[in-house]
Amino acid sequence: MITAKFKKRSNQIYWYQVIGHAGYANIGNDIVCAGVSALYISVTNTLLSMGRTFERDDGYFTLDATDVDNACLKVLYDGIQSIAEQYPDNIKVEE
Repeated sequence: MITAKFKKRSNQIYWYQVIGHAGYANIGNDIVCAGVSALYISVTNTLLSMGRTFERDDGYFTLDATDVDNACLKVLYDGIQSIAEQYPDNIKVEE
């Protein structure tokens, strides 16, 4: 299962982490993983291009997006939330 974690302050996302595997289908054919990965990688690359830093710990990627335009993070959150609604056995969102 994929776990997407978001931290908010004053209703603004400032931190996120996406870990795990969906397990919906075999590697290379998993549409849940592909959808989440596309969102995650696109938003993360955008934030990195804005000079944000990240941590890598035990293979997990965590990005602190404090003081970032929240529109990017809202796209990530809303997109992952939408996938989680369609595939609740494969992804969960935590706040």
